[in-house]
Amino acid sequence: MSSGMGALPSRPPLRGSPKRRTDLMQSLQVSYLRAIAAAAGCSVSGFDIDEGDDGELTHRSQAHANPDKQVKLLVQLKSTSKLPTAGASVISAEMSGTRFNEYAIANPTFHKIVIVMGVPLDQAHWVFARPKALSIHHAAYWVNLAGTPSVSTQRTIVSAPLTQIFNDVALCDIMERIGQGGAP
Repeated sequence: MSSGMGALPSRPPLRGSPKRRTDLMQSLQVSYLRAIAAAAGCSVSGFDIDEGDDGELTHRSQAHANPDKQVKLLVQLKSTSKLPTAGASVISAEMSGTRFNEYAIANPTFHKIVIVMGVPLDQAHWVFARPKALSIHHAAYWVNLAGTPSVSTQRTIVSAPLTQIFNDVALCDIMERIGQGGAP
């Protein structure tokens, strides 16, 4: 299948920056996050200096129980080319132990989730454009690590259940729970 419209090209397209593949994977994931946030009615802001969070989602609703009718959610983005195999129940990616422990705090000041996205190894399979749709392949999944035991290693594996797809409905539900004083 071709990323563009029309006939298949006679040669593969010249994709740029092959040495920056992991940066490009994160860029794809940020685009996914922004699309989901827009559909859920959230605003997204990023941080110029990496303080450990890849972004902040803000949701405003008169239904939120807090006085300012606004909730915030911090997110850590992880992507992997190791896609789940048939019958798997989680998708996993590597994460620094320090960052994992920051997200595992039992009663955080700000709620946080980790979003793990499976990204095909071949960039030609990342997106597919058709006249009525742009598809991003594959999906992302979320996990709330709050209350998880901390780790003492420099690197660890974070796993998100495949039942927790990160889509606009899931994000609306997360924000509604936070807005009522609950957790993601």
